[in-house]
Amino acid sequence: MGMPQLTDNGRIVELDLHGATVDEAIDLTYNTLRLAKQRGRSRLKLVHGSSTTAPGKRTIKTALHDLLDRGELGGHATNIIRSQNTLVLALDLTASTDDTRIRLRDVQ
Repeated sequence: MGMPQLTDNGRIVELDLHGATVDEAIDLTYNTLRLAKQRGRSRLKLVHGSSTTAPGKRTIKTALHDLLDRGELGGHATNIIRSQNTLVLALDLTASTDDTRIRLRDVQ
């Protein structure tokens, strides 16, 4: 299994959570979301995969969708796009832009 990966082009941050445990993925998501908002990014794309695990078992996808459904994650976004393998959070653009790229080690 791979490790989480993060890319940042100065506008959109993409966090691929493959290889993380559910708890690690949640921590990485919140840390990346906080830093992306601080640096004025417009979007955070979370790649969680399609969750092919046995029914009833907690997965990254179900954990993130549960956080959204409970309002614990969506409050940080102006819009949310859910798809089979990803979540895209449109972020509030009131923060000034900091061009310093976000790296995975910044959010671990």
